[in-house]
Amino acid sequence: MHEERGPRGPVDPPEDEARTPVAEASRTRSASTPDPGAASPWQRARTRALASPNHRRWVLWTCLAGCFATTFTMTILGVSLKTIAADLGSDVATIAWVMTAPMLAQAVSAPLLGKLGDLYGHRLVYLSGFALATVVATATAFAWDAASLIGFRTLAQLAGTATMPASMAILFKVYDRRDRVKAMGWMSVVIAGAPVIGLAVGGVLVELIGWRPIFMIQGGLSAVALSVALLVLVETPRRDDLSLDVPGAAALAAAAFALTFAINRLPVWGWDDPRVLVALLATPALLGLFASIERRTPSPLLPLEFLGRRNFVLPLVVGFMMQFAYMGGFIISPLIMLGVFGLGQAATSMWTIARPISLSAASPVGGSLGARYGERVMIVAGMVAVVGAMLAFALGAQIEHLAPIVAGLVLAGMGAGLAQPSLSTMVASAVDEQDHGIAVSTMSTTTGIGAVAGVSILTAMCANATTTDAFRDGYLLGALFAAFGLVAAWGLRPIDHDAEETVDAPTAREKLDVTRSEGAAA
Repeated sequence: MHEERGPRGPVDPPEDEARTPVAEASRTRSASTPDPGAASPWQRARTRALASPNHRRWVLWTCLAGCFATTFTMTILGVSLKTIAADLGSDVATIAWVMTAPMLAQAVSAPLLGKLGDLYGHRLVYLSGFALATVVATATAFAWDAASLIGFRTLAQLAGTATMPASMAILFKVYDRRDRVKAMGWMSVVIAGAPVIGLAVGGVLVELIGWRPIFMIQGGLSAVALSVALLVLVETPRRDDLSLDVPGAAALAAAAFALTFAINRLPVWGWDDPRVLVALLATPALLGLFASIERRTPSPLLPLEFLGRRNFVLPLVVGFMMQFAYMGGFIISPLIMLGVFGLGQAATSMWTIARPISLSAASPVGGSLGARYGERVMIVAGMVAVVGAMLAFALGAQIEHLAPIVAGLVLAGMGAGLAQPSLSTMVASAVDEQDHGIAVSTMSTTTGIGAVAGVSILTAMCANATTTDAFRDGYLLGALFAAFGLVAAWGLRPIDHDAEETVDAPTAREKLDVTRSEGAAA
């Protein structure tokens, strides 16, 4: 049975006094720890960090910092494409790939990176990815042409993607089952909010200091966050009995790329473009090849038995549908404000910021309420809010009034904030502890494709519209997708945490054992 514990902070449940990290560390040192004076300064600092009563909180904030640093710049250049194109002697259509290519890289790489963490340890994958992303971010400041800028940004996003599933798996290790959804509430703030903040402030920063210094600053801040991560993060178990399913990873990555590429390019190139047709036709063939590989391999990337588990599949469906409506509605809302209502750029930015603010406020609340009332309840509640948001958007377009549009932005942020923490926890609860990486990364890929689909399709419907009819129809399409997501959410099964086998967070003894083994290896 799960042991109830009172709060030690905003999201940290305490251990009972006999098992506090300080007490445990004291017993461990007196029983078996060598003389601290014999350890290196770094080893002593890491030992103190792992034994601290605030260690869980440090892990949480370290993971948040890493995710923010690697996702903030994903969209920071979006509002400054003309300036950058002129600086590099290119055109806007080419420079636009500085946003598209990293999104494709994230969708393609997430499952592989999540599985690497399951096999070789999520701390190792996190630190490796974060270190590479830090180096490439600094190199981005020295891009000499459009191709180098796109390449650096894509490589940085590819490396940074490793931090997201690894962060979640590490947090799942240090938090008890019932409290994981609270940590996911804070993660949702960063994962969903950082790109939006980047889009909102990117133009101002580029105008003030130019686009190149932004990446120098990012590299410096990331280096500091990486140093802290080296001290406080704990390793997850490694799977020496399994090997990486390279053919399966390649087939799934190719399928994700083909689908995401086709969805993204369809509104631009049209149905009759051979590149779009080839990508669309290749997607089911590649998925079939992936399934065939997974059935035969002894160490599958994604065990097909997961697809028979309701609480694994339905969160993926909900996540796709929610992101289609959520991101699609968000992208076209500034278009109706600018093109139909006649608002200026400043006023449009002011009203649009309501969504990330409401999401940031709702995500921690959604995590706390999910721990209290259950993840299924919060997912259903969140999807109800997203459906309501899309209907409010449609009403605003129909009556040509700004108030329902703003209400829709607030509702959409609230809905996503309430649902997303529980979605991540739900999909992870459907698999064993050693498969958390592939579970949450599959969720990341699915929601990412949903977001690309919503943005591409609704933008194509409304980009050149001068009346509200096209916007109304786009919002109603988003409402339809959100309604399908609500139906899927209703089919979820509640998680009975008390019936699950309790897996405690690592004790100070376990943490210090890891530290000693690291020192011996060094």
